[in-house]
Amino acid sequence: MKTFLLIAFLTFCHGVGAETFESDVHSIVRGDDGGPHLVKFNSGAVKFIEVGDEEKLLSFEAKLKKSTERLTPDIQNRMLLQEDEFQPTQLSDKDLSNIFNRMNPYMKRRSECSDRAHVWAWDEFQKTGTKSEKAFLFLTDSYIRRTRYKWWFHVAPMYTTTSGKKMVMDYQFLNRPVTFTEWKNNLVFSKRECVSEFNFLDYDAGADQTQDCYTKTEPMYYYIPGDIAAREKGNPKTSWSEFEVNASRSRAFFKGSN
Repeated sequence: MKTFLLIAFLTFCHGVGAETFESDVHSIVRGDDGGPHLVKFNSGAVKFIEVGDEEKLLSFEAKLKKSTERLTPDIQNRMLLQEDEFQPTQLSDKDLSNIFNRMNPYMKRRSECSDRAHVWAWDEFQKTGTKSEKAFLFLTDSYIRRTRYKWWFHVAPMYTTTSGKKMVMDYQFLNRPVTFTEWKNNLVFSKRECVSEFNFLDYDAGADQTQDCYTKTEPMYYYIPGDIAAREKGNPKTSWSEFEVNASRSRAFFKGSN
């Protein structure tokens, strides 16, 4: 069943076909040589704007300008949990199975990966004190255009074993913890290796379009790619925002399911 869901995700992720996007515009990449323009949303969704539909493109550019102007650092309801250097908790294989089995399964049909990952990581931290990480996967503009992918990033909780192995838990699409490589290969059709040593701001500015994908590992507090950009600009995220977690829960999970 979850194999089918994964295939559906790869084809129809982030509400493909819907004309309404609730999240803010992250960035816009104008097409070259007649290629479509890409509108990227903070949710991870991508909307293709064909060349010639300049009116629609300009409307999204206006939304991007508006969202950028109101962007402020998130300091509301920040919990007092400051760390100079984040160290994930090391776990046994049995611990991994137990964590996977108690992940909240009551997801709404239309939910975003960043919301799900944030709630799952928070819930486990609250229950057991386990410090997890987030596995971020970013696709290049060239790969998005070539495959007509409807998303530009994906994220899921990641845990570290006592042997140092990294295991990703993407409960909605996979039925067990998987290695970082297996998780990546399920999402990138070409199975090419992703660039792992890079600055997100460089990726966001265009990066190397001969590549298919980029990957980053971040502390559990990191919610969306904008948090990574903020860190690279000197504003690291070293604690949870309860307001952010609660908002993610209300969007991604049914009421009373926590």
